[in-house]
Amino acid sequence: METVAELVKKAANLEKLAKKEKPTDIVGDIPLEKIKEIVRNKEIPGDSEEAKIRQIIGSCVSYRITIDGKDPREFRNYPN
Repeated sequence: METVAELVKKAANLEKLAKKEKPTDIVGDIPLEKIKEIVRNKEIPGDSEEAKIRQIIGSCVSYRITIDGKDPREFRNYPN
């Protein structure tokens, strides 16, 4: 089973995730539809599809990956 980090890295077409030395660099972008597709097709722990999507959104914050060109923190209250 792939980890969330591996799934996010693959979805954003990245070889490596963000570096600690450059905390402000954005390393990639993932469309929200791609995140939904990952949740439907992969085994990610979580109670609901929304919880799994929020888990990936949280990972995007940590890895400095935008979602649809926006800061992933804007999606924290997903699906609202």
